[in-house]
Amino acid sequence: MKKSGILFLCMTALIAVAGFTSCENDKELNANVTFNISQTSFDVVNYGQPVMISGTATAESNISSITFTSVKKEGENYVALGDPQNFTVTGAKTETFNMEFFVDNKTMTHIEVKATVGKASKSTYIAVASVEGEATGSAFVSEVMLRADTLVWNNQNHPDQYPNPNTGARSATPSYFSIHGVDINGEKKHVLSVDEMRSVNGLDGSFCFLSVLQNTSNNAYIGSQRGYMFSALAGLGGGTTGRQCDLYEIEGKAINAVNADKTEFKIIAGSWIGGDWKEDRYKFVDSLFVVIGNEAATEAAKLRAFYLLGKIQERLDNATLGVAENPTSLGSLTYARRRTNAGTSGTSAMVENFRAGDYILLRSERINNGISKYYYGIMQIVQMYDDSQAFVNVEGVGEKIGQNEAHQLFLKPLILNIKVQTEL
Repeated sequence: MKKSGILFLCMTALIAVAGFTSCENDKELNANVTFNISQTSFDVVNYGQPVMISGTATAESNISSITFTSVKKEGENYVALGDPQNFTVTGAKTETFNMEFFVDNKTMTHIEVKATVGKASKSTYIAVASVEGEATGSAFVSEVMLRADTLVWNNQNHPDQYPNPNTGARSATPSYFSIHGVDINGEKKHVLSVDEMRSVNGLDGSFCFLSVLQNTSNNAYIGSQRGYMFSALAGLGGGTTGRQCDLYEIEGKAINAVNADKTEFKIIAGSWIGGDWKEDRYKFVDSLFVVIGNEAATEAAKLRAFYLLGKIQERLDNATLGVAENPTSLGSLTYARRRTNAGTSGTSAMVENFRAGDYILLRSERINNGISKYYYGIMQIVQMYDDSQAFVNVEGVGEKIGQNEAHQLFLKPLILNIKVQTEL
């Protein structure tokens, strides 16, 4: 009994020590940091918009991070409401910051500025009297994969296999993209197959990635154009596009361009393009793409991406904002071909329009009660199948994409890095 009692006391002591140690480990250590911030308070900030916070943080040792967070004061405590927004530090003892902080919460009372030195940290707080306004949009930022679909059989193009009208094969090929997202069985999807796009009658569809080869309604081969392209849904039935099979009604469902958003493309190619290259425009798009980054998982990151992508409209397409003096216009089209005049029956030389590494600007027009609202994005071609594998030489004209050789272009992966404004 005595041994059991001693063992119990020892175990109790160990538990107590462990609990004490755990509390000590969990307790945040205070760093010796001095803040000098020009903004001690804000009377009004706007939700979804940035505010500039300038100042310095000085410590006895090198500062490893500085974060800015929306918080709410409750009694003597500050409760975090938003996600920390990081300022990139140099790792010095004194850090000077000009932070573009995005207001990501409507009930915040302060902005916490927190400097971390090793395992210790110190915070100071900037009071916010009022948060006004509403967010005007969000953003989708992600790398996606699309594939150009092969001809999908149906009653129209293969009546021997599908003798009944409005019947046909199914396709799960990810060849469609939705800027604003489509609800498929309770999931918001941006990459879709023709089956999924048809299931919602084309609602909120933006564009299709395809490879031109034939009229998929009557199987006739297209002569003048061939190869990869992006097309808005309204153009899928065009004579030199060739996705008529996607528009075919099956079991009462069909892709209807009236339900899709109006999407347009503007190719921003690199300097390889030659005479059509505009250095200042390319550098603007390139820097914007880099600054936005590759993630928008937090609310603040989405608001930031939406705000930054709006610079495309301000600089390259401000005619849509009603600018009357020296307005800019994007000059976008409802399609973007990888190569023009790539069909073997064409007599003009084939022209390359974009390649891996290039950017394509996206503009989505949404009309509500007769009023247009525009959403902008950047799409980078990360990886694309080498279509020169399908080249043939046409005497007197030069290289083209061969009719038989073009079949190898289908179903190859296209990797895109897309950053685009979206509706809420």
